[in-house]
Amino acid sequence: MSEAVFINESVDEPSLPQASDITYESLAPTYARTMIIEWLTVWVIIAVVNTGLNFFTPVETWAFIKWWLIVPLVLAALSVFLWAPMVANARGFALRDRDIHYKSGIIWRKTVSLPFNRIQHVELESGPLERIFKLTTLKFFTAGGGSADMKIPALSFSRASTLRAFVMDKAGVSETEVNEANEVTEAHDNA
Repeated sequence: MSEAVFINESVDEPSLPQASDITYESLAPTYARTMIIEWLTVWVIIAVVNTGLNFFTPVETWAFIKWWLIVPLVLAALSVFLWAPMVANARGFALRDRDIHYKSGIIWRKTVSLPFNRIQHVELESGPLERIFKLTTLKFFTAGGGSADMKIPALSFSRASTLRAFVMDKAGVSETEVNEANEVTEAHDNA
């Protein structure tokens, strides 16, 4: 019996494929609108709480009549209309033969790459606002963690279902295994 010879050759770095060569697909065009609605909802809640607090205090201490306080808050609320489209355009995903990639970030950029052979199950998740805009989030899970390793938001349900089926096929995960895992997750979330 002969022993196997261990070989560990050097890799020529310039010959490696460039990450910039990956072509990312954009998310749903309505994604920026959903973010604007979510963020403006937060600002409305802040305004209502502020008004409610002012109602119970003397007029001279009301915060909403102090211009130096209200102007920055209004500018911050209006910046949502600029920021949300930039955030939506900075996000995207790329599907390749052996892996899937997701990029995000304007100032701090982040790219997550997930090989299909690591994926154990895939979930579709939709919040109330996402359902209004007919969007869903595709969540990928690997071994060893309770939270999603990758989330791709703002996909149409049909696109997300197609991607889910493709990824599950590539990962070698059967539909029954995914359904059982989803049932366990839902039971845990409801407990």
